Amino acid sequence: MSEIPEAHANIFEVLLVCLMQKADMVAAGEDRRTVECSRCGGQLHLALVGARKHLRMACDGGCGMEAME
Repeated sequence: MSEIPEAHANIFEVLLVCLMQKADMVAAGEDRRTVECSRCGGQLHLALVGARKHLRMACDGGCGMEAME
């Protein structure tokens, strides 16, 4: 069995964080949340925007973790 390339592992990590945080935010009825970044320990800012509650996520700690749904 082959190993997952580092680039794919980074994508999987971001997707996992996004999906978990979005599910938690929807369950809690939150539109915005700030949590500790799992990569660098900085602040990870998340927001659910629009009628369809699309997720936007960005880290201000310098690791570059970000996503937009």
